[in-house]
Amino acid sequence: MDAGSHCFSQDGFHKTAMHDICRESALSAGAIYRYFPSKEEIIAAMAEQSLQRSIALVREIKEHGDTRQVLDELVDTFFGPLDCPDCEQDVRCDIELWSEALREPRILEVERRGMDAFRDLFAEIIGRAQELGEINPKLDAVAVARVMISFHQGLVVQKAMDPSTDVKEYVRAMKAMMVGLFWQGTPTGPGAASRKE
Repeated sequence: MDAGSHCFSQDGFHKTAMHDICRESALSAGAIYRYFPSKEEIIAAMAEQSLQRSIALVREIKEHGDTRQVLDELVDTFFGPLDCPDCEQDVRCDIELWSEALREPRILEVERRGMDAFRDLFAEIIGRAQELGEINPKLDAVAVARVMISFHQGLVVQKAMDPSTDVKEYVRAMKAMMVGLFWQGTPTGPGAASRKE
């Protein structure tokens, strides 16, 4: 799967052939076909492995400390690696997986299952914080969870398109939005009236 990830990030799923993966892994075709009868099986296994690892991390972090601590740890765990110079292969593979999910039902099933699991876990965190009075109870917890997921997906897309994207500044702006420090209120001063109109 590591060899497949490397090949897929370089050439994409459709341009990569099984012999490319054999060459990268230094394994014979027979050795690979023993475990993966097709390239699609490797892709599905990669998606499943990534999903299970990420869900396990969120479940563990969800039980750590107060809401702010949990959210900070989630950010460090999932956004921090995107600030690594070597993350290019991972973000390219993520984009390839999302694209393949639109064509391949089995990959779509894995990706949808993952998104549903993350949505439910994040909604639990939000719901618990709403009960504590930390987050606006008028907001729909599932909708907030979807927005949280989109923050990460959006950064993955931007890093894939532009590796120079500043992750620290992205996270800083994201946290400002999440804790209500983004909007500064109605503009005042010269020209405020015309801007309001």
